[in-house]
Amino acid sequence: MSFEYDIFISYGHVDDEDPAGDVKGWVDLLVERLPSVVAGYLGYKPRIWRDERSLRGNDLLSGAIGEGVSRSLLLVPIVSPRYVLSDWCRRELETFCAAAQAPVAAGVESFRSRLFKVVKTPLLLSHLRDKEPVQLRDLIGYPFYEMEGDMPREFSPDVVPCKDQRYWDALRRLAWDISNMLVALKQEPESQQPGVVTTQTGVAASSPVTPGATQDASAAVAPAPPAALTTVATPAALAPNGVGASKLVYLGEATSDLARERDAVRDELRQRGYGVLPEQKLPLDSKDALAGAVRRDLARSCLSVHLVGARYGSTPEDDARSVVLLQIELAAERGTSDSTFQRLLWMPPGLSTPALEVTDERQRSFVAGLQNRVTAGAELLQTSVEDLKTRVVEKLTSAAKGSARGGARSKLKQVYLICENRDRGLVRPIKEYLFRENFEVITWLDEGAGEKLMDYHRKNLRECDAALIYFGSGDEPWVRKNLEDLEKAYGYGREDDWSASAVYVGSPPNDQKEDFLTHMVPYVIRNFSSFDPADLSDFVAAVRAAEGDRP
Repeated sequence: MSFEYDIFISYGHVDDEDPAGDVKGWVDLLVERLPSVVAGYLGYKPRIWRDERSLRGNDLLSGAIGEGVSRSLLLVPIVSPRYVLSDWCRRELETFCAAAQAPVAAGVESFRSRLFKVVKTPLLLSHLRDKEPVQLRDLIGYPFYEMEGDMPREFSPDVVPCKDQRYWDALRRLAWDISNMLVALKQEPESQQPGVVTTQTGVAASSPVTPGATQDASAAVAPAPPAALTTVATPAALAPNGVGASKLVYLGEATSDLARERDAVRDELRQRGYGVLPEQKLPLDSKDALAGAVRRDLARSCLSVHLVGARYGSTPEDDARSVVLLQIELAAERGTSDSTFQRLLWMPPGLSTPALEVTDERQRSFVAGLQNRVTAGAELLQTSVEDLKTRVVEKLTSAAKGSARGGARSKLKQVYLICENRDRGLVRPIKEYLFRENFEVITWLDEGAGEKLMDYHRKNLRECDAALIYFGSGDEPWVRKNLEDLEKAYGYGREDDWSASAVYVGSPPNDQKEDFLTHMVPYVIRNFSSFDPADLSDFVAAVRAAEGDRP
């Protein structure tokens, strides 16, 4: 079948009425801006069908809209309370889905990949919760709002007095995915001129929507001449849905306070050619339904990424555990059965501190458990979103880079020397001796917990071959904290066992040091006088013995 329009925008007219009454409405601004943003990606403006009330009479209007729906490649429904209560909008959606009979790609319902659900206002009130059309209910969509407590606040489309960056981020994300889909659906995108639209073969046109009186008729303009029509072709791989992507990543659903961070990670992955799952909302009617959906997507993925914030979030109807928690548990289950499966957990800097307080006791317990007991095969980051995106890409490309790094690492072993800043002079002989033994010594002077310093600390815990904690001016709790950090290194992404690890108990002497014992490292060295290289002989021998264990 031939297609004349790229995008059909379906909306309730209430959503295009400005409360002030003297500026353009929300839909007017979207229709004005979306083609320009898409054109920046495609190189030409898409053709959009929407109602400008230029037609009069229900018969003429319904026929024109039915023709517009059937001759449009993509449908953009603007979901709001008015949209779901509009019979006209429902009929438009049904007409579009009925016209899209042929599958776009194996295992993908064609209408799902061609629906781009924009959520202007969420359906939170009780009389609306079951009104969302079934064709849209499972789609994640493109939210143009954020929650402030229990009340939604829409992103502002205004540019005066200032732009709402959240609105423009959501608009660009929508435009990017639409651009990818249009390229995938068209036969020869490089040769298209503005106004020329194609789609997949085998799509059957449906009859126009049934006439009826309504004030919510969307998208109607006079049809373009037949010369603008072109025939259809089998589509290429569909980037927005991950079809044909080199790798798939499970990006766990997150709570609303981390929606922007999750979107940023999703956008980065898609722009680099990776597919992102899940593609649909997770079912919350039962734990088993949720677990089944998550397991299916995890089975297709090589990496899972989970964002944990200050809110506990929603739960299945029959289980008290949050969706975020359940996804992490199911990803751990997947990692247990497949050692190649990788997991990344992320928390915003300052979580569980006065700067970002966790008020829900359930979430406090959950966060503390993750911070103290990261399971094997997972890595916990508490860094910026940019650092998270960098680490995700590193994980996905680690196979190629690992062999190159391995050769360099085998030539020079790294010893992580952890001490307090007050002990800088006392550890200098130790550092110089290890350097003469041809080890690269990296010193951590524990003088604060700034985020950049902690990033550096976690990097060293991941990458150094051996660790030596100097028990000098610090007390035993300080030593215990650093011993726990050696264990947490595996949660930060460490893949190998420590070649050697030790606590060097040095001056000044005291009863606490005399009594110090631990099973957490194989070597506890005591020397309260001047440094003797013999003290480190077993430690050095252990590092050397491990040289043959790594590539």
